[in-house]
Amino acid sequence: MTPHGRDPQKIHRLRIAAALVLAGCFGCTGKITNHGEGTITGGAGSGAGNGTGGNGGSAPGVFTPASPALRLLTTAQYQNSLRALLGDNITLPADVQLDTVLNGFASIGASRVDLSPLAVEQLETAALAVAKQALADTANRGTLVGCTPAGTTDDACARSFVTSFGRRAWRRPLSDEEVTRYATIATTAGTMVGNFYGGLEYALAGLLQSPNFIYRAEIGEPDPQDPSRRILNGYEVATRLSYFLSATTPDNALLDAAAGGTLATPDGVRSAAQRLADAPAARTAAQSFFSELLRLDQLSNLSQLPSIFPAAMSTTLGPSMRTETLRVLEDVAFTRDADYRTLFDTTNTFVNGELAKIYGLTSPTGTAFVATTLPASGPRAGILGQAGFLAMTSHPNATSPTRRGKFIREVFLCQSVDPPPPDANPVFPPDPAGPQTMRQRLAAHSMGACASCHSFLDPIGLGLENFDGVGAYRTDDAGQTIDATGQLDGQAFTDARGLGDALKNHPALSTCLTRGVYRYALGHLETSGEDPAIFDLNDKFATGGYRFKSLLLETAASSAFRTVGKLD
Repeated sequence: MTPHGRDPQKIHRLRIAAALVLAGCFGCTGKITNHGEGTITGGAGSGAGNGTGGNGGSAPGVFTPASPALRLLTTAQYQNSLRALLGDNITLPADVQLDTVLNGFASIGASRVDLSPLAVEQLETAALAVAKQALADTANRGTLVGCTPAGTTDDACARSFVTSFGRRAWRRPLSDEEVTRYATIATTAGTMVGNFYGGLEYALAGLLQSPNFIYRAEIGEPDPQDPSRRILNGYEVATRLSYFLSATTPDNALLDAAAGGTLATPDGVRSAAQRLADAPAARTAAQSFFSELLRLDQLSNLSQLPSIFPAAMSTTLGPSMRTETLRVLEDVAFTRDADYRTLFDTTNTFVNGELAKIYGLTSPTGTAFVATTLPASGPRAGILGQAGFLAMTSHPNATSPTRRGKFIREVFLCQSVDPPPPDANPVFPPDPAGPQTMRQRLAAHSMGACASCHSFLDPIGLGLENFDGVGAYRTDDAGQTIDATGQLDGQAFTDARGLGDALKNHPALSTCLTRGVYRYALGHLETSGEDPAIFDLNDKFATGGYRFKSLLLETAASSAFRTVGKLD
């Protein structure tokens, strides 16, 4: 029984439930669409539409920010924050899953979906469990608490802890009333259980299940220069910046910058962003971004039939494919800080034994990944030649030029693809007298209502037919020599490497990445009023040599990053 017959944890649970009602009032509004929604629809290729496509050039109009919001932490952000606050030795709660992926990103779902009653209960249980762990660790709790209690109760020590820890956990200073509330919980509970740390456990758990920890507030303050918008305060900027570039709660240096007013200017934000972008956590955060952008979770369980693709019998093949892609992205974006577009023609990659076997390379010793240079004149280069991309865009029993073309349109170019008509038959017609290549089968299949969509996708994917359903190179299909010619929006190519070159030089490629970074950073699908900001960022991306880190910094330093619309 807790002080005065009232359970402080239940009180906090009710506070969370009440806050959820408010959260529904501040969430972003807008149409929920598929990831990669764009202006070019299947078969059209015109580039006309609502401004969300991947065309190059500038967007006319005046920037109009999106509405203020409360954003739920994603699962990764929640777990990373607990580690940052309590230490790496904490056993994280496995049953707390906060993510709802919308428009390709959990960060977008975080502003559109409220917590369920079950999730609230899970967060309460998790807060109590990690608080108990942290304060039971006698070797480290002194550092965590920051003071030595004078006895069973010590209000001054409790207040000191709540003040310092609360600032990190809630990502802003606590008010005197808030400090008093949680210090009183610690002191009163300590009296009940006869132990200072036992009482502090309740205060710590309360801080970690409060909406102030679980939600990120991006409400801002009125802009004196423009009544139609609001400016995020320093602590809101620090929070958005830290979760964008580090996927965790702001550190003390960032909170100090917020307190000192440094984050009120573009130069101040850029300087803080540079520090975060140069830290190891930025690489991990970028992996999360690219994993969602490129749908790499699909590689966790490959659907390829081992009877057709024997390599698929390995349960580690899919994760190995994912690791290769992320290692190459990290090399391009961070280690070499190179032009992002080299992702489509680079011969630098990282392989382990099973990938080396698929690629026909000499297998490295052991199970580790090693840096490898693919043959300069070989058929394989860039991400389109990686087994991961080729496998996740294939059928269980065959390649799929249609799926491969659709992925390129949607993910790399931000172009939307119309769904097939209701009467479309996805089954290939029976083979005639003899076996047919995939190109021949598609030509027979893509008739009538299906023709428009297939003509939009298949000429792209057919350029990858030299690679089978797990990415192994081949020269024939059904006993016939493969024809890997194709075209991408008027650019003809003769093979997979030619397709990579055409995609690398496509005017929509960089705009699409800029759009993805913008969505991920701000946590919502952009409105048409935000297109001017996106195109401005893309211009700066080009000026900076198409370097990914440069795009991160420009996004963070942009006025769009620090601005929201007025409260309705």
